[in-house]
This record gives sequence, structure tokens and C-alpha cells, in this order.
Amino acid sequence: MISEIAIFEASDPHLDLSESNSPYKATLQQHLKSVLVFDGAQAAYYGQAIEKPHIVIVIVNWDSLDSHIKATETPKFAAHGSSFRSTLIKDNGTGTVFHVPFKNNMLDALQPKTSAGTIGDTEIVLAHFQPSPLSQGAKDAILESFSHVEPVLERHGALTSYRNGWALESLDTPLLEKGGEKESGGKCDVYVCLTGWDKMETHVKFMESQDFKDNQHWYMGVEGLRGSEIVHARFYEV
Repeated sequence: MISEIAIFEASDPHLDLSESNSPYKATLQQHLKSVLVFDGAQAAYYGQAIEKPHIVIVIVNWDSLDSHIKATETPKFAAHGSSFRSTLIKDNGTGTVFHVPFKNNMLDALQPKTSAGTIGDTEIVLAHFQPSPLSQGAKDAILESFSHVEPVLERHGALTSYRNGWALESLDTPLLEKGGEKESGGKCDVYVCLTGWDKMETHVKFMESQDFKDNQHWYMGVEGLRGSEIVHARFYEV
């Protein structure tokens, strides 16, 4: 399985995906339902960045990268993409799209769902590394360093999910806006981690803990790290 991740600025700057009667939400759901009819599409999730409410994050799980590529080569998908951009993305833009063959670690990502269909609050980490492309040895060394944090997370038993991996594409960084302006630091290899918490306050409390402070060097001190972006989103399954 591979996950397609799209991050974009919404056409409606005042959207609230928690509202059941949101016209934007209804349109987004309908578009994602139309994606799920393609062969190889497994599931679709969408969320709104809590810190940056105008940013929408969509995740579609596919059987493989080939299944996604084959879908995009059909006239039906091309028409869908054009409609998606014109109705949901600001200024008919494209956003940023990349693919991650996530590695399951402690828990399955984006599980379990609540009775309301939400997935809980998910921390999304995008860590940018240069020079790009990194060698496989360099990537393995980075993952080895990051693996020291996993037992720390396990000790704080409020996780609902955990999944990580490398984006297949080299990306401009940062992907999300900083200070209202889009900046670029050149192409980077991007490590992606999704960590689900029972609620955002639990994650904030964890980051204030001595346990986190004693172990954050496993992340912050990694060679080649050019910056990290962290946002939280409450995901909904289509």
C-alpha cells in the first residue's frame, strides 16, 4: 500500500470541517468518493490543520503507486482533478502532492475511528533533509536515530496511531506557509510521520514533559536536517 498526501490552501478561507452542514466539506467528500471508485483506491481521509485552518490535508491510500498513476491517466480522473482544483483549492492551484510507502510501527495509522467518524487529533511531521537525494545509507541512519523516540512515545500511552516513512518525491520546503509567506529552501528529501493522539492537549503535555526534553536530540540533532514542520489535524474518513 502507498499513501498519496495532498496539502493545499482551501478556496474557502473560513471553512470549518467540523461543521456537518459545511458546503465545502460536502463538496470535498463528494470529490473523494469519486476517487474511491477507481481501481486500487482503498480509503480516503481529509482534515484541516488546527494551527493553520485554511490548510486542508487529504490522504488517499492506494494498492500501489502504479494503481494511482494508472487512475490519473484516465480521462475521468483528469476531469475530476480539474474540478477539484477549481472548486476546492485557492486560485485554482495545485497544492503539494507526494506519496509515502508508510511503515507500520507501533500502531496502524489513522485508527481507531470514533463513533462520529473522526480519527482523533493527528500530529503531522514533515522533516526536510539535504542534500537531496539522500543515499539509502543516510536514510537508514536517520531512521535509526528516530527509532530511539518510539519507546518514549510508548511510555506515554495516549497514542491512537503511529506511522512513518520517506516521501518518494524530492520536495520544495517548506510545504506549509510560515508567517503568511511561502518560502523555499530548495529540494529536500522529506521524512513523514503521522502520530495520532487521543486529543491535542495530550501531545502538548507530552512535549512539556522531561521525558521528551531528554530525548528530543534524537530528532533535532540529526545530520542534514534543514527544518521540520509540525501541524495537527482532526481527520475524517470518507
